[in-house]
Amino acid sequence: MIPDYTESNFAGIEHGDGISVIRFHAPWCEPCRRSEHQFDEAVTQFPAAVRAGKVNVMQAPVLAAKYAVWGLPVTLIFKDGQEFARISGPQPASVFTQAVHNALL
Repeated sequence: MIPDYTESNFAGIEHGDGISVIRFHAPWCEPCRRSEHQFDEAVTQFPAAVRAGKVNVMQAPVLAAKYAVWGLPVTLIFKDGQEFARISGPQPASVFTQAVHNALL
């Protein structure tokens, strides 16, 4: 199960070491719903040390504003607590796995 993050538990991502992949989405977002399985598939291919999670922007508007998430879905790759890459819109699983690979280099 991919964990959900909100303002109350996101500090581990912002202040953590390593790679984290966080997908920002909303329940009303049709592109988010249609592409969720591609993100979930990619997560199963990440190395064990890579953290993955999801942020429902309706439940975490402060995080959405802080990271300038205006269109959905948006996936942020964090490396040692800093935004490393941003992937906008629905994407195939290979885009997420390639982004993780680049972050690990």
